[in-house]
Amino acid sequence: MLTDAALKHLKPKEKAYKVSDRDGMYVRVGTNGTISFRLSSAPARGVRSSTR
Repeated sequence: MLTDAALKHLKPKEKAYKVSDRDGMYVRVGTNGTISFRLSSAPARGVRSSTR
C-alpha cells in the first residue's frame, strides 16, 4: 500500500515510471517529479464474469 511517507520518497527519473498500489490503482511519477494517481480500467487477472 502506498502511504504518505512512501509517496514523499518517490524521486523523478529520466523516464516516467509507475508504482503499483493494489486493485488496479497506481501512481505515475513524471520526469519533473509530478505524482499522478491513476486507476487501471483493465479487468483484474483471474476474475471471470458470468453471463447467462
